Amino acid sequence: MKALKPCLSLLAVVVAAGSLAGCSATSAKAPSVADSIRTSLDKAGYKDVSVAQDVDKGVVTLGGHVAADTDKSQALSIATTFAGSEVVSNEIAVIPAGSGSDAKDMNSDLDKGVASNLDAALIDARLHDNVKYAVKNHVVTLTGNVDSEQARDRAQLVASTVPNVEQVVNELQVKSQKATSSN
Repeated sequence: MKALKPCLSLLAVVVAAGSLAGCSATSAKAPSVADSIRTSLDKAGYKDVSVAQDVDKGVVTLGGHVAADTDKSQALSIATTFAGSEVVSNEIAVIPAGSGSDAKDMNSDLDKGVASNLDAALIDARLHDNVKYAVKNHVVTLTGNVDSEQARDRAQLVASTVPNVEQVVNELQVKSQKATSSN
């Protein structure tokens, strides 16, 4: 019986350590906040704003459209309230009432210009081979793998200095870091 007690004690320690390891592995992911944001946006009348969350990357993306810059800011404020440590990527298009396709065309042309200028800036900074990007409604999302934290920070700085960029969402990976935002 005395020989059994140390074995049971060791087993208890192993089980406890395994339980803690399991908890820490699952807590690395961000909790889902998309439903709370969606409910609050609906209550505020922003039914044309979409919400998507990538819990692995730590990013909540707002999309869709609103009629004014103040609406875009208000939707961002609502999302930020619930996002916690998540980065909120504000890709909402501002399409004033009655402007329809003209505003969409202007946003598209601006995004193409941002992409061209960003491409040139990344080539100049010697980051073009490892840094990929997407531009949507003046928001640049950086993706890919870089060798160091300095390269990650430099890519974000380069992107943030491109004219007409409103936000840079940095999803570049250096080991297992999460996304960051420039605002």
